[in-house]
Amino acid sequence: MSEMLEHINLMGKAFVEFAWPLLIRSSALMTALLLVELLLRKRVRAALRYWMWMLVPMQLLLPVSISWLTNLERYFSDKLPYAEGQLTAAAAQILTAAQTPQILRGSNVARVAHTQPAMTWQGIIFLLWLAVVAVMALLLLKQTLFARRMVKQAREANALMKDILSYCRTCMGVKRKVRLRVSADAMSPILCSFFRPVILVPHNLAASLGSRHLRSVLLHELAHVKRGDLGLNLVQTVLQIAYFYNPLLWLVNSVIRTVREQAVDESVLVAVGEKTPWYPQTVTNVAELDLKNPGLGLFLVGVVESKSAFVSRLRHILNLPWPRKCQPAPPKADMAGQA
Repeated sequence: MSEMLEHINLMGKAFVEFAWPLLIRSSALMTALLLVELLLRKRVRAALRYWMWMLVPMQLLLPVSISWLTNLERYFSDKLPYAEGQLTAAAAQILTAAQTPQILRGSNVARVAHTQPAMTWQGIIFLLWLAVVAVMALLLLKQTLFARRMVKQAREANALMKDILSYCRTCMGVKRKVRLRVSADAMSPILCSFFRPVILVPHNLAASLGSRHLRSVLLHELAHVKRGDLGLNLVQTVLQIAYFYNPLLWLVNSVIRTVREQAVDESVLVAVGEKTPWYPQTVTNVAELDLKNPGLGLFLVGVVESKSAFVSRLRHILNLPWPRKCQPAPPKADMAGQA
């Protein structure tokens, strides 16, 4: 028991020495980026601001391979009783103990046997951190299993929807195979399954929006696939679990998700803006459907994730001065008859 407490205390000391300086540095960086975001959000495109925000996960990931491993190396070196430079000291202690009278040795052994090391405050903090991380990791696992079950229960899309998906893949330049399913559980279109991307479309959405609005939805989700947003979203989630004690990180992750959706809207308009002049209206329709029927709050990549994010995105679409190549052209008479 005493050896276990000693292990916990040493690990707690290593954790505090690693976490405290990183907490200060990352908070300073996130505060600076929040100020820059306030200054640039109406002047700079979301795609550039999004990569600016990637400095946060980079800073949180790099110390893991440097400082944490250094602390672990020091931890294990402290546990070796006969490391280099300590053999002579250990031999001297043995010789001194051999020359000590039997009575004194017995009293010292009894005194040491009754002395139990106390848990330090670093050890307590480490155990609390470990417990919260374990709970949040279990919740993430539960959420992942629910998403996999939802994909399995969804039915295959019909031939018309698959043709629209194929057309949208060509427009966005997505070469990966992407599956399309219709779900009765999804409250808004979402993209899930990192290795085998699947787009889930609510069954009532596919019937109510029509083919041209469905095309806009699929273009949005395929833009997520092309940008690799599922992997980045997973990194965000893991870092938020590991650094849950930093309140600024929760705020920053929310901002990153909003900026990411704005960047996806930009990429859709840049790619096929002239072919989808109704894209803002599609976002509005999907958001209204999602807000009227709040779902289970899955942390997956979708079209709309929250009401505040939707309002911010819609303002971004309508107010940002777009480049000429992605300005939506007015709908033509023959275009109205398509879809």
